[in-house]
Amino acid sequence: MIHRRTLLRAGVGGIGAALLSPLWPGDAAAERGVRDANLPAYATEPVKQPGRILGVVRYAGEAGAPARAKLSGDCAYCRTFDLRQEQLLVARGGGLRNVVVMLQTIARGKPPEQPPTLAEYHCTFVPHVLSLTAGNKVLLHNRDPVLNTFHALALPSGRTLFNVGTPRQDQKLYRRIARPGVVQVRCDVHPWEEAYVVAMGHPYHTVTDPRGAFVLDQVPPGRHTLLLWHERLGTLKQTVQLAPGGSARVELSYPAPRQR
Repeated sequence: MIHRRTLLRAGVGGIGAALLSPLWPGDAAAERGVRDANLPAYATEPVKQPGRILGVVRYAGEAGAPARAKLSGDCAYCRTFDLRQEQLLVARGGGLRNVVVMLQTIARGKPPEQPPTLAEYHCTFVPHVLSLTAGNKVLLHNRDPVLNTFHALALPSGRTLFNVGTPRQDQKLYRRIARPGVVQVRCDVHPWEEAYVVAMGHPYHTVTDPRGAFVLDQVPPGRHTLLLWHERLGTLKQTVQLAPGGSARVELSYPAPRQR
C-alpha cells in the first residue's frame, strides 16, 4: 500500500481544477476529513429553487480485472460463488465505482434519507460502499442460509460500534450510526467480507454507480464544495457553482498512484 502524499491538479470538465489529496486508508487525516466535514448543526427546511449536481468520477490508471477473493475456512456454500475483490472497480471508459460523493458543508436543506440497507448475500456485503446521514439507522439483512455477522468499526480508531450475529436467512436488524465518519464493516465468520459506511452530518451524499456516475438532488443554489472519498484512492475536492433551479455537471479524475 502506498502512503506517499502529494498535492496536484486533476482535470475537471467545464468547472475548473480539482485539488487532490491522496490520504490512504488507515491515515487518520483521511477519516478525520470526512468526520469533520459538516461541523455546523444541520436543519431541515424547504429548498427554494433547488438544483442538482451530477457527473462522473473516473480513474486514470489501469485497474485490470478484479482479483479473486481469498477465501478461508470450510464454508462449502461460499465456495460455490466466484467472489472478487471490490477495492478498485473501474468500468470501460474509466468510470470509478464506489466513490462517496458529498457536499463538504451545508447547514440547511432536504430531509434525511430512509434507512439504507446493507446486506450479506452470496458471502459478500451488498453494497460494498454506502453513505448515510449520521444519526440515521442502517438495515442489516442476512440473505444467506448461513451464519453471518455485521461487525462495525469506526476508523481510524478501530473502535467497535456494534457487532451482531445473524444466524437465520432473511434475518433483519437495525443499527444506528450516530456520528459522522468512516465505518468499516466486517464479517467475523467470513474474513474476506468487507464494506464501508460513510456517515455525513447532512443528507447531501451519494455513491457512484458501476459507470462512475452520480447525482445530488434538491441542492440549494450557491457555491458548494464537493468532497469525494474512495477506500484506496483517498479524498478529492471540487468547488461547484450552482444556479437557482439549475444543474452543474462535473467530471473528476483520480490519477493512478505512483509506485516507489
